[in-house]
Amino acid sequence: MSQQDDTVTFPKAPTKPFPQFLNLPPELHILIANFLIFPDLIHLKLTCAYFNDLIPSLSHQDLLEAELTDFAFAHDIYACRYCLRLRPAAKFADRMLRRGRGRYGRDAERRFCVECGLMPRSGTARYGPGAQIVIQGVMFVICMVCRDFAVGVQDCKGIAICKSCWEERSTRERGFRDGVKCHLLHLRASSSLG
Repeated sequence: MSQQDDTVTFPKAPTKPFPQFLNLPPELHILIANFLIFPDLIHLKLTCAYFNDLIPSLSHQDLLEAELTDFAFAHDIYACRYCLRLRPAAKFADRMLRRGRGRYGRDAERRFCVECGLMPRSGTARYGPGAQIVIQGVMFVICMVCRDFAVGVQDCKGIAICKSCWEERSTRERGFRDGVKCHLLHLRASSSLG
């Protein structure tokens, strides 16, 4: 009688290892990348310098499509037409995210972030001196006096200036008014004595 062995034998592992993903030819990497959707394509692009160089950047149209994904809704991100980036809502003026330039608006392709709006570029609509830009309910201006982008104030004439220029001007005007009052009081006092 033969004695049976109760141990189970497994087939031997293949002697050749499976090819690793990075060892595949670039043509296959490009084909695989073409099947990926946002944000998976971006995640692959960010894994290493090789994929960052191999995978082309998203076009403006691709970015507009990407902002309609669940990921974009969850992170409240929008496409900028000039820097070709997906940016959080806080990087855009409030009016860029509403109505025609909103997520589903007919002019969504004309939306740009505040950072790009502050950079002058000929032939395109950008922000200039005196512009009032509301970002998440806070008014910012490109000051008519110092030309800085800062939290803004409107004077009684509706001119947009930054808070520091406003305070400086108010101090100067207060000093002028106080000087005029002092001068008038001095004139009255000298005229009543004479």
